[in-house]
Amino acid sequence: NPDFTAPEIDWLLNEAQRIFVEQRLNPNSNPKRKGFEASQKRIDDLSTLVVKFPLQPYITPTLTDGIYEVPLDSLDFPYLHLLSAYVELEVADNCLKEVRLKFMQHDDYREALKDPFNSPSLEFVPYNFGRSSTGTSSIYMYPGIYSINKVYLEYLKQPRKVSLGTYTYIDGTTKTPTSFELPEHTHSEIIDLACQIASLNVESPEYIRLRQEKVFLH
Repeated sequence: NPDFTAPEIDWLLNEAQRIFVEQRLNPNSNPKRKGFEASQKRIDDLSTLVVKFPLQPYITPTLTDGIYEVPLDSLDFPYLHLLSAYVELEVADNCLKEVRLKFMQHDDYREALKDPFNSPSLEFVPYNFGRSSTGTSSIYMYPGIYSINKVYLEYLKQPRKVSLGTYTYIDGTTKTPTSFELPEHTHSEIIDLACQIASLNVESPEYIRLRQEKVFLH
């Protein structure tokens, strides 16, 4: 629609991109009830957002009273969703072992540390999330008698925001023109979502129905 301004178009595209990513991450947000790695198509859709070693170098955690912390704002890319993680444990003098991290709920992990079947071992190290010392979010790890030297995270980064780059923002800056970071085959799907959102905004029942049908076909 020629009446949409450049800032409105940017907002529609970025909102559609956010919904597109959320639908592929959350099984409850899509009609197929599938998560990110439930099919090759969904893996391909978000493949350009997956960050892993060596693109994301290992992180040296901070230690406080036996608890290790990795602030998520210390990562090389803006964090969105954790996929997997493992650590390098020092189990003896000059003896190192790579061990996976295992998520443990806050109401369970204190008891789990006392449970021989769920306590830290050379099979896994419990972890959970919490507010970081820097005011954002952190991963907290509980290795028990072992020491963590390095942390390796594989995660989804936040997609960069698209921008036409033709107007001044309220902070006085003008963004450079930026296209989608997601794979090219997803662009038409994102644009159809943006059109559906636009049709909801202008309250066009016929166009809403048309776009809903096309999104469903995708």
